[in-house]
Amino acid sequence: MLDLWGDLFFFPSWGWILTAATPKGLCACHMLAGDEKSMATKVPPMEVQRAAKTHVHRLLPGTRVLWQPNDVSLAAREALAAYFAGSGKHPDVPLDWIFGTAFQLRVWKEMCRIPFGTTVCYRDLARRLGLSQGARAVGQACGRNPTAIVVPCHRVVARNGSLGGYSWGIHIKKALLALEGGKPDTRPLS
Repeated sequence: MLDLWGDLFFFPSWGWILTAATPKGLCACHMLAGDEKSMATKVPPMEVQRAAKTHVHRLLPGTRVLWQPNDVSLAAREALAAYFAGSGKHPDVPLDWIFGTAFQLRVWKEMCRIPFGTTVCYRDLARRLGLSQGARAVGQACGRNPTAIVVPCHRVVARNGSLGGYSWGIHIKKALLALEGGKPDTRPLS
């Protein structure tokens, strides 16, 4: 069983953020959204922690969460705090993708190249990976991104300029893009 160092922290206006890390890097970053987020301030931290633990085990099976931060999760907390405070900087944290297919890893790595405050459409991201017809597969890999925000799947939008999908809801994707000053732009990135 793989040990992960878990951290759970609250940001006003955003809700509870869950991170999990190995000594090498961050392997999960998630926002507790929907009903969980709206109830976050009313729920005792242990209940939020139990929900987060269940979430990590669904996302990263075969792991054990140690609810104590390590150097990586502390760096992630600091970087995310600055990001949510409007620092204008991407939360740069070492990553350790412990799960994912070879294709998903390629997509996630390519998403890391999308500059702060800009967007790219699913089709163009697929083309950058050498897939002329891979927009849908890229969208599915985006939806399985375990390290959202740090691996900026929110910067990938639909070709027609709409936001497309987002695991935490379109309102969160829209808010993240607004925080970065980014507007959906379907021009390809070179």
